[in-house]
Amino acid sequence: MQKMLRALKMMLAVVTVSLMMAGLAPVAHADSLDDAKAAGLVGEQLDGYLGIVSGSAGADVQRLVQDINLRRKDSYRAIVEKTPGATLSAVEALAGQKLIGKTPAGQYVQSPSGNWVRK
Repeated sequence: MQKMLRALKMMLAVVTVSLMMAGLAPVAHADSLDDAKAAGLVGEQLDGYLGIVSGSAGADVQRLVQDINLRRKDSYRAIVEKTPGATLSAVEALAGQKLIGKTPAGQYVQSPSGNWVRK
């Protein structure tokens, strides 16, 4: 179990760095995501995906979140395929921890109770 967890963490670290370098989307999307997070429209969820924090998020922000979440899910599935014994839910949860941990102060993250809180 420990060996699988270590392998899973290593694969997730590699994917996290790759996603950060790739910006999860074209550069314009990365800027838009940063802007949406800074405006309090979007936040990191416990399950490793982005969530809409504010009901005032426009259709463009909603499409951006959907696009990035699809790319994240593909990356998480790739980790599961390469890591014996890994499950999608375990990879998502570990990614959520890492992404929330890397979220700058002042941006929104999902609390264990499921509420949005400023970090």
